[in-house]
Amino acid sequence: MKNLLIVSDSHHNHRILADLVRKYPDMDYYLHLGDSELYQDEIMPFIAVKGNNDFDFSLPSLKVLTIESLRLLMVHGHYYCLFGNKDALIAKAKEKNCGVVLYGHTHVPSDETTRGVRMINPGSLSYNRDGSSPSYVIARIEGEKIEVDFYHIKFPFNPLK
Repeated sequence: MKNLLIVSDSHHNHRILADLVRKYPDMDYYLHLGDSELYQDEIMPFIAVKGNNDFDFSLPSLKVLTIESLRLLMVHGHYYCLFGNKDALIAKAKEKNCGVVLYGHTHVPSDETTRGVRMINPGSLSYNRDGSSPSYVIARIEGEKIEVDFYHIKFPFNPLK
């Protein structure tokens, strides 16, 4: 089994990323789905993709990871989620032979399966547009199965709790 911390849209808040790594030091993967507004060396240990507000052009716009037996597509989402329509996101996942898409951009946490593709959005570490507090995901992958739990941050955030 592999454990993942999945975040998105931290918008230049390096401290919250460091706090989450301190809170969860034993994750197998730390994934950032874009709009960190940080350079790649500032975002380590996170594997990151580029969002529409990122200025580090060395970040890829998409990344495919194989964890256990599961193929995951990481994207920010700004190219694929137009006006709430996720058809392009589903098509890209199928093109890349991925059963799971991890995406951000919308600032709305969600977990849904459409046309055989599981789409997981951790929401935003800065603010969520659905009125909920900032959020992230802890996921567990075993074989081809993924389980996710959403966590909401209450400020002031104490990584030791």
